[in-house]
Amino acid sequence: MTFPATRNYRSYSAKSSNTVPSHSAKESKLLVFATCAFIFAWYLQLGHRVGLLGAIRFEFLLGTFLIACAAIRMLNERLPATPIKKPIMIFWGVLAFYTLFSYDHSQSWDVFYERVVKFSMLALFFAAFIRTQWALKMAIGAFLLAMMKLGQEGFVGWLSGSMVWMNQGIPRLHGSTGLYAHPNSFSGMAVGCLPFIYYLFPVANKLQKLALASLLVGCVIIIVFTGSRTGYVATGLLIAYFWWEKKGTGKLKLLAMLALITPIAISFLPAEYIGRFESIFTLQEAQGSSAATRIQILKDAIAVFLSHPWGVGVSAFPSVRMEMFGRIQDTHNLYLELLTNLSIPGVIAFGYFVTVIVRTNKAIQANIVRSADFTDGSSRFVYACSRAVVAFLFARLFLGMFGMDTYEIYWWFAAGITISLWRISEDNYQASRDSTNRRSAYYLGKRQVTNTHSL
Repeated sequence: MTFPATRNYRSYSAKSSNTVPSHSAKESKLLVFATCAFIFAWYLQLGHRVGLLGAIRFEFLLGTFLIACAAIRMLNERLPATPIKKPIMIFWGVLAFYTLFSYDHSQSWDVFYERVVKFSMLALFFAAFIRTQWALKMAIGAFLLAMMKLGQEGFVGWLSGSMVWMNQGIPRLHGSTGLYAHPNSFSGMAVGCLPFIYYLFPVANKLQKLALASLLVGCVIIIVFTGSRTGYVATGLLIAYFWWEKKGTGKLKLLAMLALITPIAISFLPAEYIGRFESIFTLQEAQGSSAATRIQILKDAIAVFLSHPWGVGVSAFPSVRMEMFGRIQDTHNLYLELLTNLSIPGVIAFGYFVTVIVRTNKAIQANIVRSADFTDGSSRFVYACSRAVVAFLFARLFLGMFGMDTYEIYWWFAAGITISLWRISEDNYQASRDSTNRRSAYYLGKRQVTNTHSL
């Protein structure tokens, strides 16, 4: 998947009003701000925090308004399809099929409507409204602002002890909202922020760097003191990914920095959390039998798949497991969830969906690097944002080894940003081509005039 090699990523549309109207020419700042408000409100669950907003169902009303506006805009426009469209349709189709043909129709329909349908609307909002670098910066800013608030609450909750209580034999930090109340979910939220901090920090201004640094502090506190082994493993794998992405001496520098920081950081950690990390390998826990339970789930999941090789339906595993073994816990694993719920077609559809998102971002990055304006501030932001999306996807795949994430919003968030990045790059290419044509016409006309005078 490649763009034309001559692509230039500078925003030529800002330099001249004579360019062909692009997707960004139809941008509505009101709808951009509304999308940002929706992102901020959803992640912070403002309806549960503010009684008035909950009473008027603010998130529902705002979401409905955005869906209506997005539907009108997309139906009235004749835009070329992005590379993400086909895998989205396939994955959506598989999910719809396994909702209709499920062993637990009630549960499957509830999850399909509440998670698949509603969460996928976020990708629609990005596709319809986030089409310029300014709009993308606003949307990413709204997301990071919500994460900063959650990080601040985690930091204060840890410092005061108000959000820390015993869980599985150790004091564990919990989130302040239902979405991230469980330590594992709270830790996963923090891990998901790391790619954006890591890649956006070099292109941020001083104030933005300060904000990202404060978010990093909150994320580190959350990852460590939630005591989530899921978070520990995912963070380690994500750091390994960062190292793998480094070029040349960058790998050695990162290794040297980790070799210096890691022993110092460990020396300050309470023994409970060191023991929690060690239990990943020893399977010996201070209290409870979480590891043994997960092993039992693994065995049951394999048995369910072998007895229902075509899948049990969307989120129907707990019901089937209860019927077969008298145990109701879900898979606690993204890949087992895909295999048991959606069978091989679901695994292929999901894999195709994620692969195309990664491949599309890699194509965007490669063409930015080849462009003449790679050092331009706007190009660097698009490049950094694209790299962050890929790393975010890998972070969620790492977290999925111990969590049930098939029907979560993360995939639609990554798909939405990728669609926006693709549209932005398409507009920049069109503007670059128009600018090149105008310059060629100008020089050609000038040459003709010169030749006329010489005659």
